[in-house]
Amino acid sequence: MNAHMTRHPRQRSRTPAEPTRRRRGLAAVGLGLVLLAATAGCTGPVRSDGVYASKAARTAAAAASAVETAQLAAQEATAGRLFGRSTAQTLAEAASDAGDVQATFDAIQPPDGRADALRDQLDSLLGPAVSTLEDLRTAARRGQVAQLPSLDAPLPRLGDRLQQFQKAHQ
Repeated sequence: MNAHMTRHPRQRSRTPAEPTRRRRGLAAVGLGLVLLAATAGCTGPVRSDGVYASKAARTAAAAASAVETAQLAAQEATAGRLFGRSTAQTLAEAASDAGDVQATFDAIQPPDGRADALRDQLDSLLGPAVSTLEDLRTAARRGQVAQLPSLDAPLPRLGDRLQQFQKAHQ
């Protein structure tokens, strides 16, 4: 055997089927991760009104935090103290956070009719908050800073109502 043809003892020769097995293995791992992520996001029924109300209160608090972050970012951008990408990124994260908490809460099955009413009440706050945050994000990404004050006008009231909801249902 020529010197250039010798292999190190730890090197394996690849068979034609090895890349196919590797792809299948990676596909199986990927499928497993997708299934894990999907089942982790599933939320079953909550067995008591108290637990459901507590989850609703935490959801309202998280949404209020996203609203307050967006308000501050819009004020700072309007005053010229927060610029371009930072404004767009902050508002995008606030919109994403609010949308995520809404989706997580909506995945929880209410235990009874009283909890259905609580869910409707919270959703009547979350929907407009998420929509307003998405409008702010869009304007910031388009560089329309002058529109931010009019777009964030509903946020103080929505933030207050979310905080009141949280306090009422802790």
